[in-house]
Amino acid sequence: MIKINIIKWGIIALTAPLLIISCTDDFLDTKLTGAATEETYYSTMSGLSQLVTGTYAGINVCPAGLHNLDMMYIAYGSIASDEAEAGGEQGGNDIVDFQNWDQGNPQSAESKAVTDNNWGYNYKVIDRANQTLTGIAYYREKNSGMVADTAALLNRFEGEMKFLRAFSHFKLTQIYGGIIIVDHVLGSTEYSLPRNTVAECLHFVQQELLEAIDLLPEKDAYSASDMGRATKGAAEALLAKAYLYEASYAENYPGDARFAGCENTYSKALEYAEIVINTDKYSLVGIKGETFDTYWNQNGSTMYPTSTPGYRYIFTTAGENSGESIFEIQSINDGQNYMLSRGTYLTIYTTVRNYGAGTTLGWGFNCPTEDLLNAYEEGDPRKMVTIGENGDPVFIADAWSTLDCHQSPTNMIGRKYEGSPADYWSTRSSDGNGPVNFPYIRYADVVLMAAEAAFKTDDNGKALTYVNMVRKRARNGALTGVPADLLAITFDDIVNERLCELALEGHRFFDLVRWGKQEVMIGQELQKWLGGAAQESPVSNSFTIGVNEFFPIPLTEIINSNGGLVQYPGYE
Repeated sequence: MIKINIIKWGIIALTAPLLIISCTDDFLDTKLTGAATEETYYSTMSGLSQLVTGTYAGINVCPAGLHNLDMMYIAYGSIASDEAEAGGEQGGNDIVDFQNWDQGNPQSAESKAVTDNNWGYNYKVIDRANQTLTGIAYYREKNSGMVADTAALLNRFEGEMKFLRAFSHFKLTQIYGGIIIVDHVLGSTEYSLPRNTVAECLHFVQQELLEAIDLLPEKDAYSASDMGRATKGAAEALLAKAYLYEASYAENYPGDARFAGCENTYSKALEYAEIVINTDKYSLVGIKGETFDTYWNQNGSTMYPTSTPGYRYIFTTAGENSGESIFEIQSINDGQNYMLSRGTYLTIYTTVRNYGAGTTLGWGFNCPTEDLLNAYEEGDPRKMVTIGENGDPVFIADAWSTLDCHQSPTNMIGRKYEGSPADYWSTRSSDGNGPVNFPYIRYADVVLMAAEAAFKTDDNGKALTYVNMVRKRARNGALTGVPADLLAITFDDIVNERLCELALEGHRFFDLVRWGKQEVMIGQELQKWLGGAAQESPVSNSFTIGVNEFFPIPLTEIINSNGGLVQYPGYE
């Protein structure tokens, strides 16, 4: 699988310093040393293949102090929103960056190291993609008479790199607003580039994805050894999202200079979301009542006594790369050192710190809030998949025990990224070898994007159909008949459905911002925990409308740009 190839590339890359995985902040410092890259990599298909696979390594890499970009995405998208509090070690001082974002205070002097890594490692992916695209062009120039199979593989490589380049530009734009568009290998005089506008960034992403769509294969064209690579469906889904963001910004921020040039692209968002929906490549797993065999229903489980419903299944290792998966970050627990393979830190970061008898399990971040708990209808089976409460069953050390969440500031814990003892807890060689893939884009997200775009283009019937599809999958895994089909649709119904379906997956903050619903995060009373008991705190979220929709560019990048980069107003 591609996650295994990343291990190999991490070793091979030692002979190509421009692509070595590192934990430094000089993300564009790619001066060539050693063997000539063109001769070593650009001249052979095997070399190009290694460059392509090495680019994927950057999306599941190890920033110092944070370990995975998927955890970073959750920190920005969930902890900074109303659906989760930071959590961590008792006292509320664990990872100061997370605590500051939780309180709407991203410009704190301490809030620097983590965001530096996020900026830098996304640009490392972009730089690797640009290096690889340069290599592809070089190979084509030197081999004009290549056979059809080689030409087709080169096209696929190009599509993968354009997708990953768009993917990283889009994530950066979600977080920072207008960022620097880097569409080629930078020369020595290009390190003081100004930031582009949000509209320019989204238009670049859209064009990249349109080109990638024509080059990429469908999901089922890949063999099992290539699982996790970019596909046509992934590019179409991300394109729908990019159009949806542009349209939301245009609608909700008229006159805001940060969003100048954004246009109403709801119809395009609907078009590409429906292209994905209307293929036979993806599905809402469990919508027909299918159930599955996982550790959740074994060994005398009281949670799922006989079988595991679809919504729980897709967040297990057994359910990885299922019909729900459009693009997910591959992780593996193979017993190797973290720098030799790529597991995820999500499991250790987000699982409960204490499950009884003073025994530590995880680190207890991304704790669900009361607002998230109350968003679920009584009997909605997604609640127990998403939220763990005191006394709920938990499978530890090959036996069922009960959760003790008293070290969470909300007395709740997120459960989507748990692993069984066999998956992880009994076999890990380091905390970062979590085996659970991270679903950056899954089918339910696309269906709800289609519902939103349909509603915004005055097709309420279609919007209702799509929302009810997601609700049907949820209830078909339960015996309560909840959530029932809606009989009519409002925009708030779509907002709430995205919250319940995609909770704790890193979407909520970005959704609230693009919808112009920042007031949800203002004045939210936070909690702190002292002496093992959750207590109310008078500290309120200090989110400032007009400023905190985006995070500040890392100060080190502002300084190193020699005046090229300028913060948005409010962060000067």
